[in-house]
Amino acid sequence: MNTYLIEPLAPLVFRSGKPFASQSAADGANFPLPSSMAGMLRTVTADQNQQAFDESLKQQAVYGPLLVRYQDEKNLEILVPKPADAMYLKNTDDKVELIRLSPKPFADGCFSDLPNNLLPVQMEKSLKGKPTTGAQFWTLKDLIEWQHKTLPFETIEKNGLKSLAHEQRTHVALDDTTLASDDGRLFQTSGLDLKPALSETANTRQYSAHRLGFLAQTDANIKQDLVTLGGEKRLSRLIKLDKPTSVQPDKELAKKVKAQKGIKLTLLTPAIFKRGYLPEWIDANTLTGTCPLLPTLKLALRAVTIERWQPISGWDLAQWKPKAMRKAVAAGAVYWFAIEGNVPDNLAELLWLKPISDDAQEQCDGFGLMLPAAWQAI
Repeated sequence: MNTYLIEPLAPLVFRSGKPFASQSAADGANFPLPSSMAGMLRTVTADQNQQAFDESLKQQAVYGPLLVRYQDEKNLEILVPKPADAMYLKNTDDKVELIRLSPKPFADGCFSDLPNNLLPVQMEKSLKGKPTTGAQFWTLKDLIEWQHKTLPFETIEKNGLKSLAHEQRTHVALDDTTLASDDGRLFQTSGLDLKPALSETANTRQYSAHRLGFLAQTDANIKQDLVTLGGEKRLSRLIKLDKPTSVQPDKELAKKVKAQKGIKLTLLTPAIFKRGYLPEWIDANTLTGTCPLLPTLKLALRAVTIERWQPISGWDLAQWKPKAMRKAVAAGAVYWFAIEGNVPDNLAELLWLKPISDDAQEQCDGFGLMLPAAWQAI
């Protein structure tokens, strides 16, 4: 697949799909959905190739978006949402620690209403304290290391990203008849401001050497161009990258999974399943099944940790009406599986940044990209 960098030239507006009228406020500073990126790249493909906007265009696979931090096009650092199996905890000494959450049976005499023997996800070490805030985005390199070893909170804070900056703009509504400003009618939009951060002291003003953008992959061959991504027709620059990023699949993944008899999947983009948190290929009673990507393996779901569900909606340009709202499993969710069967030697290539959503179209749109890792089954 071809890899593209999207470099925003203005704050980008991505709304959640909530109604937007004079009685409601705009909510335009959301992280872009995979469908937004897919729609933009397919539109550019159709425009450059003088292609009709028909059903065949929807079969163009698009994987993304992933946040990237960079100085130039040759040095990209991928940033991903904080995994749900990591918790920031401020202990009794007011020191923040990074705590791992993992499947662990209850002690004798404790019970829950978890379905069909799902294991509860608990702190690996017991500490007194309160959850606190920290970096919302981790580097992909740190997330890969987190799969098999403990990382200090200071490393994540140094390498990660606390949050994305927002910028608000005030606009004047126009009269449809005169096209002049309509007295007393103002509204605001809030966008993601990804330009280099400005740091100020008493005597200096200095911009960061890095800026933020988005990374996406598609099987189409698109020329470099100016594109509009999100609402309000804000411009971005689309840049084709000569080579993929430096972070590559773990070549030893199959060997590790065979030894540990388990696999762990972390979502990097929201996933849409027809049964809430449960993929369609998993039997609801036994919690076992065969993933279409791994036909030689039988997977048994042992535990799940997820944040609050994420609403997915938008505007259907073909039918000119709002899309039906769907509930997605938010990026960062973690699934633990025990395995039975033959582990393919190319396991990493089969799963690395591949979509796991139920519907084929949602997979083409990039919903449910995952990061695989070995897990010691229990």
